[in-house]
Amino acid sequence: MGTGRRPQWGVMFMCLALVLSALAAVASSQSPLPAPPARRAAVPSFPPAASRAPKRASGPALSPAPKPASPPSASPAPKPTPRPAASPAPKPSSPLPAPKPPSPPAPAQAPKPSAPPAASPVPKPPSPPPMPSPSRAPKPSPSAPAPAPAQKPSPAPAPAPKASPPTTTPTPVLKPSVPSPAPPPSPANSAPPTSSPALSPSFYAASCPSVELAVNDVVRSASTLDPTIPGKLLRMVFHDCFVEGCDASVLIEGSGTERTDPANLSLGGFNVIDEAKRLLEAVCPATVSCSDIIVLAARDAVTYTGGPSVPVSLGRRDSLVSLASNVRANIIDTGFSVDAMAASFASKGLTLDDLVTLSGGHTIGSAHCGTFRERFHPDANGSMVPVDASMNTDYANELMQTCSSGNSTVTVDCDEGSAKVFDNRYFSNLLDGRGLLRTDAVLVQNATTRAKVSAFAQSQESFFASWAGSYARLTSLGVKTGSDGEIRRLCSSVNG
Repeated sequence: MGTGRRPQWGVMFMCLALVLSALAAVASSQSPLPAPPARRAAVPSFPPAASRAPKRASGPALSPAPKPASPPSASPAPKPTPRPAASPAPKPSSPLPAPKPPSPPAPAQAPKPSAPPAASPVPKPPSPPPMPSPSRAPKPSPSAPAPAPAQKPSPAPAPAPKASPPTTTPTPVLKPSVPSPAPPPSPANSAPPTSSPALSPSFYAASCPSVELAVNDVVRSASTLDPTIPGKLLRMVFHDCFVEGCDASVLIEGSGTERTDPANLSLGGFNVIDEAKRLLEAVCPATVSCSDIIVLAARDAVTYTGGPSVPVSLGRRDSLVSLASNVRANIIDTGFSVDAMAASFASKGLTLDDLVTLSGGHTIGSAHCGTFRERFHPDANGSMVPVDASMNTDYANELMQTCSSGNSTVTVDCDEGSAKVFDNRYFSNLLDGRGLLRTDAVLVQNATTRAKVSAFAQSQESFFASWAGSYARLTSLGVKTGSDGEIRRLCSSVNG
């Protein structure tokens, strides 16, 4: 049995040898055996570049594609993919690179397509990322190597116009914000007029807007019934403002008040002021002062008789005190000279022009015979003759005849021939020697005041224009405002 098996083993070895030799011959004849390692060397180095291209193109190209229009993203997408696939593909497939190990330089051409990203406008999107584009900018940055050309048409034009407006708009917004601090000083400047107690034409605009209309209606109604009212109201404002200021102290009744002084016994028109006050108390209770009513009433009296309607400032308050002892030291006496009147006016801050202008108020109204009696004296025969030789003789005779009865209640027009009209006739009469009071006649005996009288006699417009300023200064004398004084409920007495 043992001898029989040996020939079998020998046969088997021989067969194996023949098979091995045959395989060796086949292996030697077919040289492509070393090629596979070359492919393996090229496969790990080259395919990643090819594989990256489809991955980049497939991933980010699909995500931004729906945001912009689909046609622009589809056209550039195929272009980058064929370039890396077509150029390196034939080189490794040829049998030549097998013996040549420098086949790896082929992938070096792969970075060449990456060169376009450097020139591509991918860096441009980061430039406009001021406000809205920062969210889109980081998306193209990771896909910079391959999909850069795909994103070049889509994100670059879209965010560029959007980013430009916000960059320009914030700058002008900041510029106006710099001068915006300028308004703060303006309210500061506007605060003093509102909080200051100064007089204002619109003082009652909110609290009693109908004040001027109410006073005007009362003055017109009273003047229609009694033509002497305008002259009385105009005289009242003089006697009030010259004594302790325009504070309605002349209206207070009682023992020892200003109304009891002889210079004020002939005053009239108190009923008009009281009527206006009652009307305003019904419409605007405890709002309008009696001193403002006097100023408005005198202004309206001038307008009613044909004089100028001048604006007046309001906001005065009423005095709490009225003393007869204050009258003589401040009032203009009918026997004053120009120098004496000028000194009295100067003490109030008024000028010689104001003196002549305000004396023109005598163009309306009348005076009792006792106020100009000193202008006449008896002669040797017992007849009355004018003391002032400059007085017109005819005018002097008329006055003596009117006052011959000795009745103290008899009155004479201050402006002969025009006592019911506010005009410049008064100044013409002065030049003709027809001034009723001594304080009127002396205005033409002073060179300075005579020149102003002549100017007003020639131009009524000049007189009216000067009247507006002088009346405003007169009615601003010694006013009480703010917390000084009070708003009387009755003009004839202080609040109890």
